Amino acid sequence: MKLLLENWREYISEEKDIDKVAKAVIYDGDEVLLLKRSNYMEKHSGAWDLPGGHLVEGEDIEEGLIREVEEETGLKIADPVELFSRGNTTFYKAVMPEGSVEISNEHTEYKMVSIDNIDDQELSTKYRDAVKEALK
Repeated sequence: MKLLLENWREYISEEKDIDKVAKAVIYDGDEVLLLKRSNYMEKHSGAWDLPGGHLVEGEDIEEGLIREVEEETGLKIADPVELFSRGNTTFYKAVMPEGSVEISNEHTEYKMVSIDNIDDQELSTKYRDAVKEALK
């Protein structure tokens, strides 16, 4: 019973995700960072993903983007530049920061992909559009 109450207390104090999403095209020259979705996440279109995710209630979109990117990759991006919004997702671009990528359990691997090869990736159309917009 004590464990149940502790879990419930943790659940009700947890910040709630909202429907707003921020994603980043993180680039180094003409290459961008892609993350491979874990099996849990493959229900979405495309096996590859851009770093970012859902904001929490009351969170500034850029702060949420920076938090999500760090949670998913271990990278701390600076000065993201807004590209465009599509549906509930806002896309940004950011320069690849110093440091190594350390992916979370939401993804199984990562790779850097040249803009010349982006059309060959299993990536959703809106993510592909964001990459092309960021590196045009």
